[in-house]
Amino acid sequence: MLTLRTAPGIVGRPDVRLTRSTPADLVRAVELAPGVAVEIDLADPSRWHAVDVRRWASADRDLLEALLGPAAVREVTGLLASGDAKAGVPLEVAPATVWRRLAVVDALDWWLQLPLNQGLLDAERAIVRARAATSLRSGALRRTFVDRAVVLARRSAGEVSTYLNGIAGASLPKALSSGLSRLAAGYASLAREVDGPDAALAAVQTAWERVSLAPLKSAASVVGALPALASSGVDPRRVRARVVGSDVQLVPTGTAVRVVVPAFAPLPSPVVADRLMVRLVDRRSGEAQVPALLTLQTSGAGKPVFTEVVPLRGASVDDLRADVFDADSAEPAASDTDLLRQRRAQLVLSEWRRTAAESRLSRSLRARNRRLVRLLDALAPSTGPLFHGGPAREDIADLVNGGSNHPWFSTTAAAGGPLVAELAAAYDPH
Repeated sequence: MLTLRTAPGIVGRPDVRLTRSTPADLVRAVELAPGVAVEIDLADPSRWHAVDVRRWASADRDLLEALLGPAAVREVTGLLASGDAKAGVPLEVAPATVWRRLAVVDALDWWLQLPLNQGLLDAERAIVRARAATSLRSGALRRTFVDRAVVLARRSAGEVSTYLNGIAGASLPKALSSGLSRLAAGYASLAREVDGPDAALAAVQTAWERVSLAPLKSAASVVGALPALASSGVDPRRVRARVVGSDVQLVPTGTAVRVVVPAFAPLPSPVVADRLMVRLVDRRSGEAQVPALLTLQTSGAGKPVFTEVVPLRGASVDDLRADVFDADSAEPAASDTDLLRQRRAQLVLSEWRRTAAESRLSRSLRARNRRLVRLLDALAPSTGPLFHGGPAREDIADLVNGGSNHPWFSTTAAAGGPLVAELAAAYDPH
């Protein structure tokens, strides 16, 4: 249930905000249309965390009904018209399954610190937008969603085709084959939305036809060695996943310090890399220095790093931390305590979803449990939830030892189900 909160007439604030009162760490906002944005919490993808609408009266009613359901839209409209739209009015809203899936896919694109095929991920973002468009009545907004889907699909078609051609002839596990089949069907559907032949979209279809000729296998074998944990050294709310790697280093150089941030492999696109900034923050006072732009270079060890020399301005290195952020991020800097919790949330999310994807392919409890045991070993002893909406260490231990009914372990079902890119990353063709 969402609670109605309104702020009519305040510049920069939504006229209507529907939100839950529970705090959340794994939240990501997605703007669906001008003035209409939704927030999804990856710790509870079964429902909206919030819906923001600027100028409710002029917002696309078709979209609002798709997101909230006709009954909720009528109720909010009536409350606004009567002047009774005070804070705290509870509302029952529609499931909006395909729209929540759209928000989940976009949120996972931001949060998942895993080596994923970005082309497959963007392809899924395209296909789910096309599916969401079908829930809208014909009109300009529906056409806009389809056009966005076509652009995303074309942009990712090369990587998708390359991936498919690379696995042609391999016997795929059913879960991965099913996911790839849905992507291919989505490309075929989008091809019918454009005028004339489209070579990029058609190439995906051709590649899939070759892949689909191979026989399926019911389950994939469990890979022997476990990859490194999905750790990141930055605030995951302010830098998207798969841009930087592990811990940020501060190397003193006289009256300055060199900030060194390992780059994620494979390297992020230049569009993202060129926006990465850093500023030094006093751990005691929270005072932040002037930010500087990080540059992508090759370290002495031959590895790609983001780095810059930043003046200390009389401060001691021991009293400072490096705050790395995307120049476009509007999120405020977090305290050390909040930063630790949010990094832990990203780690648990990434490792749990990697576990779920591998288990989906292998159908093996052993595959699931060995990852969870390693995650438990990496987490410091603690009591209570590891982050807002997340499990406690004992909940993870209970799952390993037999079972747990904590809702976190159902976050990879329904709208939160594994991405095709996650299944592909968990698949070992050898």
